Amino acid sequence: MPRKILLIRLKGIGDVILSTPLVRALRKRFPEAEIHFLTRSVAAPILKHNPYVNRVLEHPEKNGPFFELFRFVKGLYDARYDWALDLAAEPRSAWLTLATRAPLRAGYAFRVRKWAFTYVIPRNRVRKYQAEVNLDIVRALGVPTDGNQTEIFLSDREEEWARQEWEKPEWKGQKLKIGLNPTGGWPSKRWPVDYWRRLVSLIYGHWGVKPVLFGGAADEAILREVRWGGEEKLLEMPKTGLLAAAAFVSKLDLLIGNDGTPQHMAQAFGTRSLTLCGPHWGIGWMKPDDSRHRFLQHFLDCGPCDKNVCPFPRQEGLARHVHQECLLKLTPEKVFETAGEMLGVQPA
Repeated sequence: MPRKILLIRLKGIGDVILSTPLVRALRKRFPEAEIHFLTRSVAAPILKHNPYVNRVLEHPEKNGPFFELFRFVKGLYDARYDWALDLAAEPRSAWLTLATRAPLRAGYAFRVRKWAFTYVIPRNRVRKYQAEVNLDIVRALGVPTDGNQTEIFLSDREEEWARQEWEKPEWKGQKLKIGLNPTGGWPSKRWPVDYWRRLVSLIYGHWGVKPVLFGGAADEAILREVRWGGEEKLLEMPKTGLLAAAAFVSKLDLLIGNDGTPQHMAQAFGTRSLTLCGPHWGIGWMKPDDSRHRFLQHFLDCGPCDKNVCPFPRQEGLARHVHQECLLKLTPEKVFETAGEMLGVQPA
């Protein structure tokens, strides 16, 4: 019976959201255990109000001084964890798992990295929802699970902020609350900017709705391109913190977007979401068997390739694939039609 458990997931915000069913399962199985979650500072707020986590640890920044990392790693060893679970088995996370010297160190069997673990779990060979892949780790340890629904917990302050935003005159008159997320961490994930502009025109022209453009300060270049020439047809989400943005997503009727953090937020709240998938398998990141969440994907013979940059040239009319052809095949008309089906709205 573990008294102290460490979970390690160092990558993106969406990855941490997809880990929340595992956290819930551990808490229900071990209600008295102390559960810590180690992640990057950018993702840490997602777990701020999670009642199943006792402490969120933030990994030192990559370019920080060596002594800071040394002190952090020593702290992991001194904490005397009973279990350390590596949810990704990346080189750094495997090394950190080993450094805990926990009696039970579990993770997937990835080449050399598996030697960091005392309990090696066979690699998942089937394409399936990532939350299920995470849950397979605790299932292998005999921990029962209660479903793959992800969760984000909000404070009253964040809920009230989102409610007040939607009460403002420029927002309140919208008969449908439709969000658009044109951002994405990898170039290959991003639906073309001119397609976003055409989708905005379709939504505004047929439904009389101004969709809400999502994105942070770092996404301003993309947002500016999407807005260009159609500012009167759009609204834009206020720049805010991560949990306030999550609260804003929870109030939407539908979120249309590239594979990324806002889509995972929508799934956590049960907000309808339509995700546009190119080189990355949609089945891996979308909650299955839930009609509130759909993805569109065009399968070419070269993919889904999981590449972060499309290797094909931008020229058209060639006897081979062109740049981001898998996303180019997802036309704005197709996306608009699917959105209408999900909302039960017909073109005017």
